[in-house]
Formats: sequence, C-alpha cells, structure tokens
Amino acid sequence: MYKKTILSICITTAILAGCGSDNSDTKKNILSPTSSDVTVSAKQSVTVTGTLTGNDEDSDVTFSIVDPDSIKLGKLLITDAAKGTFTYTTSASEGAEVIDFKVSDGVNKDSVSELTINIDGGDPLYTQQWHLKNTAQNSFSLSRGLTGNDLNVEGAISSGATGKGIIVAVIDNGVEISHEDLKNNVIVGGSYNLITGTNDPTPFADSAAHGTEVSGIIASEGWNGFGGRGVAPEASLIGFNFLDQDPLCAHPTLSNFLTCAAGVQTFANFAKSHGKSAFSDTARVFNQSYGYSPTLPFTTEEDENELMLDVVKHGPDGKGALFVKAAGNGFQYFKFQNAYWAPSIAVIKGEDNNHGLPFHNANMSPDNTNLFNLVVSATNAVGQLSSYSSVGSNVFVAGAGGEYGTDAPAMVTTDRMTCAKGSATTNDRPSTGFMGGDHPLNEQCNYSSTMNGTSAATPSVAGVIALILSANPDLGWRDVREILAKTSVEINPDQSPIMIDVAGKADFEAMGAWVKNAAGYHFNNLYGFGRVDATAAVNLARTYKADLGDYVISDWTTKDKLDKAIPDANPSGVTDANSVLDNLVIEGVQIELNIDHKRLPDLAIELISPSGTHSMVMTPYNGFTFQGVADETDPDEIVTGYVDTPMLSNAFYGEDSAGDWTLKVTDVNSGQYSFWTQYRVGTAQNPAANDKVVDIPNDANGLLKGWSIRFHGHAAS
Repeated sequence: MYKKTILSICITTAILAGCGSDNSDTKKNILSPTSSDVTVSAKQSVTVTGTLTGNDEDSDVTFSIVDPDSIKLGKLLITDAAKGTFTYTTSASEGAEVIDFKVSDGVNKDSVSELTINIDGGDPLYTQQWHLKNTAQNSFSLSRGLTGNDLNVEGAISSGATGKGIIVAVIDNGVEISHEDLKNNVIVGGSYNLITGTNDPTPFADSAAHGTEVSGIIASEGWNGFGGRGVAPEASLIGFNFLDQDPLCAHPTLSNFLTCAAGVQTFANFAKSHGKSAFSDTARVFNQSYGYSPTLPFTTEEDENELMLDVVKHGPDGKGALFVKAAGNGFQYFKFQNAYWAPSIAVIKGEDNNHGLPFHNANMSPDNTNLFNLVVSATNAVGQLSSYSSVGSNVFVAGAGGEYGTDAPAMVTTDRMTCAKGSATTNDRPSTGFMGGDHPLNEQCNYSSTMNGTSAATPSVAGVIALILSANPDLGWRDVREILAKTSVEINPDQSPIMIDVAGKADFEAMGAWVKNAAGYHFNNLYGFGRVDATAAVNLARTYKADLGDYVISDWTTKDKLDKAIPDANPSGVTDANSVLDNLVIEGVQIELNIDHKRLPDLAIELISPSGTHSMVMTPYNGFTFQGVADETDPDEIVTGYVDTPMLSNAFYGEDSAGDWTLKVTDVNSGQYSFWTQYRVGTAQNPAANDKVVDIPNDANGLLKGWSIRFHGHAAS
C-alpha cells in the first residue's frame, strides 16, 4: 500500500515537473522556426530599412544571410540579428536583388526564405559621377579616379538630407530651365532674364551651356530614370543670365546703343540677381561660377560689397544667405583683356611649373577678397589640386572640379538639350566617346562629361551647403561657414611647403603646406580648410549648438607714411607691426596695401598673427605683369605698385584679434623676370604681331608706404 502511494504521487508529479528529472525543459525547441518571403523597394544610394519575417513559438531566433557573397548590387547589413532588422544601400540604378536569409533557433532545422529588393527610378549616369561617389570610375575619360576621393555625399543623402526646401540661385550665362533633368527642380516663374525681362533665363547662344552645366551639378533631379544626379537632388533652382550677351548688341542701333554700351553686367542687374529683388531674395545660396584674373591690382567695388553685406545679414527669414564664389582657373596661365598671360611660353606647352607657384593667386581678384564670398578651389578625381585651380589665403574650402574630361575625369552633368546645342554637340571627332550623340547613355547629347574648373567646384560646394541647410534650416550663414571649417577633409596632409632660392642667399618659403592655427583649425592655401565632406557637415548641422553671437566688422587699423625700404632679393624682407586693441574671435582678416614697386611679381606678402600663425597672402612670381606692357606715356596705364589693394586670409579663423599683427614684404628676385603674352595682338593681317616674351627690368627701390587691417568675427567671451 505504501509503495503504491509513492508511485502514484510520482506519476502525478511527473506530469507536472518530471519526477526524478534534472529540471530541464523537455518541451523547449520542439518546434522548428518559420519564415516567409519579404519584398522591399529601393532607390539608388538611398538607404532602405526593413525587417525580415520569421519566428519560433517556443524559442528565440537569430536572422542571418545564407550566402553574403550572393549580394551583388548593394550592401546589406543586419542591424539586429534577434529582430531581423536590416539596412540596404545600392549604387545600381535598377534591377532586382534576391537574397536568401535564414531563421535559426540553434537546434532544429533552419527556415530559409527570400528577401527581394526591387531597385527602380535610379539615375543611369550616377555611377560615373565620381564627385558623388568615387569608385575609381573613368567618367568617360582615358584614366580613372582614386576610390574615396569624393564629396562623401551618399551618407548625407541616405540620412534624408537632399536639399529639399532650399533655393539656390545660379548666376551665370543663363540656365535652360526646360531641361529634362532640371525642370522639376526649377521654381516656376522664379527665374529672371536680365536682358528680356521675362522669366526664362535660357541663354541666347546655342553654344552657351555653362550655367546649365553648373545647375546640373547642384540639383539635377534624382531618381527619375534618366541623366545623373545633383549634389542636392531635391533643392530648388532659380537662374539669372548675368553673364549672357544680348544678341541685338552684335549690331547695335541708335535706339539700343546706350543699353548695349552698358552691357548686362551693370550694378542694377547685379542687385536683381544677387538677392536684392523679388526674384532673388528667397535664395539662401548664390552660386557664382565666374570671375576675372587681372594683371594689375584693383580696388574692390564698395557698392557690391555693401549689397552683399546686407544680403548675408538679412537674407531669407533673417538667417542670411551664402555667396559661393569660384577662385579662378589661372594656376598655370590665364586670360585677361582678351589676351593670354603666362609665366613663359613653356607653360602653355606644359613644360614649366613657375617654381610650383600659382600664376593667378586668388587674392589678385578683388571680388574674391571680401569675406561675403566663400571662395572655392578645385580638386580632381585622384584627390589632388586640379591642375588649373587658382589658390590663395582667401580660399575657404575645396570642391570637386576634376580635370578636362579627356585624359582624366571631369564632371558629368547636364548640357543643353539636343545635339545642336551646348558642349556635347554632334561632331565627327568628339572630345570624349560620351559626347557627340553616339553613346547609348547620351544619344540626344543632353549631358556632358567635360565640365570642369572652379566653375564646377563652386556648384559642388553650393550643393553641399543646400544639403546642410535642408538638414537644419535654422542655421545662419556664419553657422554654415563654421560647419564647413570644422568638417572639411585635410587632403594631401604630407604636402611640403614650396621653397624658392633667393639670389643664392637662402631658401625662402614662398607658400606653406598645412598649418594648424592657434585655434586648432587646419588651413592650407590650396584647399582652405579642406575638401568638403557632405556627410560630416550634415551630421554636425543636425546637432549644431554653437552661438557665434553678433557679427562684427572692426574698423580699419591703419599704418601710413611708413616709406620703409624693401631690400632687393633679401629673404629677411621688411616688416611692420600693427597693434590691434579690438578683441574678436576671428572669422576672417582683410588687409589693404600701399607699396611702390615696379616689378610686383618679385614680392611675397605675408601676414603673421599675435599667436604666431603665418599666412602668405600674396605669393611671388604671380601674374601682376601689366607693368611689362603698359604704355608709360599714358597716365591711365602707369602701375606704381599696390594702391589700397585688398587681400583676405581665412588662415586665422577662430584666433583672437587683439595684439600685434606683423606684415612682412619680401623681394625674392634680383635677376631677370620675363613672362609670355599676346597682349595688344596685332592687325588682322598679322594677328600674332605681339605674341612675345616680355622682360620687366629689376626694381631695387621698393617702398612699403602703408597698410591697414580689419577683422570679421564676433566678440570673445
């Protein structure tokens, strides 16, 4: 009776807990995991998030990919293996990716299903736009880029920053606003033709494609199944033909003579297109892919500066606008007054590097010396300075400009529509295989693969600024500059300074490499604060908390009547100190120079801050060569040297202004100096009459007569 009772208890208990067992759960993992197929849609370079489907009723599960090597069109990452969440990013414009995934409980047989990703609505030319994502493509040229040397746009786009809601004004030779890849981003009725007074700024000349190419770099429509994509593919565009020519002025009549004499580039038209009219006052970004490279010093246009100051301070919604400006394309040689100027004829033949120094320093152009213009230099697809790019201490950042598109990649962008207009016109011998109408991706010649220059680098930066502002529309114009200064990439960090021999006496540092200033910012005359990084800039924009305070422009601090001799060919040079009492956190430094010297390319101009940071604001062996061809009998052509000549440096960003600032002027050459020019080309019968090498005699009697300095910034806390 006793034994039976114990057995009965054991049987009853076993049903509940397993009498005499080790307390393990014998029912666990009895059931196998299940899964089901999943289908999602994806767009080129936009990260898709999703969740794989599967579970196990009596166990936790793990999701994984059966064969990671089977993923061919993009990159898939399982972000949570327990939940099955994933991200997928692709560069493909179209196609279907079928991926086997499995659900495992670690005991039973895995359940396998398919994840199908349908890719549609891409941009066929995106894969050749190295500036957006550099995969070492050739962009239809004879050589390839170097992977990773791009604007790092993809991360910004995939995070949702596309430029949406931001208006960019393209001030150029006009924009073909009906272009298939631009029209949906063009604000209807928002553009202005400065010649006809209509809302269509399409250029008159069929060959005029510059502004249309610029617009495509900024905001070609994304994911529409044709063409390429802009840096800010959902930004809005307005266009102005400030650089256009009135066709009626080719044969002016009595009635339009005065209008034609004034031209299109009047101050009134400058105001209309640069933020002081109802057509342009909504733009938060102004793209200025234009400029000039003079051979003699000029002063600034104060009326233009005052207008731009008003726009940057009081632009849309009081947040201000940004003017983005091309540095110039004159590193090797340039054109001025319808003539070419170069250090020597060998430069034209590619045989001379002018001591490695720029012939056109960007500070030679007075419109590049006001702080309101954010000056841009150009880099190429292998991560070097583009061969043509002007440089200087006034460069703020570098963009993507490429080379010429034949031997090395240029920029793939929009062209004028049809093979009868623009750069890609029908031609028996097109510049690249992409041009001319024979390429299957460009049969209508609506796109170009040869756009280049700081004209191309500037819109690449304007597009990034549109991304920044779309990520945080509350940013002010100075906030955007600060974000760019903090996030741009220091490229070629091992670059060496350029040293030149001064009369056999000593090596002289004519242009420095990267310098870290006293505020911790890295700066270089070639790249400014570096090549823009769209993803890093957008990420900082979203979390930006800095308060720069009120914008301050200090009064000029002036030293005059100095008459200090500049020793000829002496690396010691002449120096002068200017004591500054105002204590600002610097956002830019301007100087004005008064120097008598009859051979300006001999002079190197250097500015040194109280903190010891050096900035070469004017490099020697530059293109200020007009003194060699001037008519000395014409008072209007006599160039005595620098007269109230402005220059700008960004190298001192973030430093304190108070203290002694030192100007150093060094004459680096007592020997021969010559240059090559076509100035004052001869008659129609002998057009090359003055194609010659010009010598400028040495001037050993230079004088530093005076100089002034002022600061842009905010009060130090």
